[in-house]
Amino acid sequence: MYVEDHQGRDPATVWLHHGVGSTRAWDRFLPAGSGGRRALVYDRRGFGRSAHHRRLTTAMFDEDVADLRAMLTERGGEPVHLIGHSDGGTVALLLAARSPELVLSVAVVAVHVRGDATTVATLRRMGPPDQWPEPMRRSLRRDHGDDWVEVATAWHALWTSSAWEHWSIVDELPAVACPVYAMHALHDDLSPPLHVETIRDALPAARITWVETSTHDPHRVQPERFAADLESIWHGAEHSDG
Repeated sequence: MYVEDHQGRDPATVWLHHGVGSTRAWDRFLPAGSGGRRALVYDRRGFGRSAHHRRLTTAMFDEDVADLRAMLTERGGEPVHLIGHSDGGTVALLLAARSPELVLSVAVVAVHVRGDATTVATLRRMGPPDQWPEPMRRSLRRDHGDDWVEVATAWHALWTSSAWEHWSIVDELPAVACPVYAMHALHDDLSPPLHVETIRDALPAARITWVETSTHDPHRVQPERFAADLESIWHGAEHSDG
């Protein structure tokens, strides 16, 4: 696993990239976005500068949670703030549910909590990654190097498969005891509002920021709001009496 460590004070922040992204997805936000805290950002197994040729199945998130748990344990096991975009947000919520002692707070952007027909249909309409628009292909090449077609195609094949019809982490959400924040676009066909509505139903105390946009990157549309909301939830978690 390829990890970047931006030094700062504890508790640390851990930044989890989107589905077929890499550490570089957070270049715009780090290190300043951690508010002086230590920031760990890493490429999930199979992506970026971590080893490629990973076989992706619906067990992907379970494997990613195990990897994150191991990384944090190796670094002392102190609780951290998790920030996850899209697939990274799913990993963050699952770790908080399964290993609450490791997590102070969770912030998610454009997250997925179950299979949904809108996301799958959108990805199917996009077609195979080697036919995506040139700016997207250039970004994938930057993130994953010469293997970018293999990496992106494996991810795309999984997310457009029928296996996602029954995939869900909804039953695990009530086990998340730490503060939760979600930023979500109102018109995102890669993560429709039902995902955050499901989080709100399972975790009524969760803080939600809706963004009037159709992009899958609402935090890039409102970066100042995103940074302020992160600092607010972090400060609250660090000074909670619970």
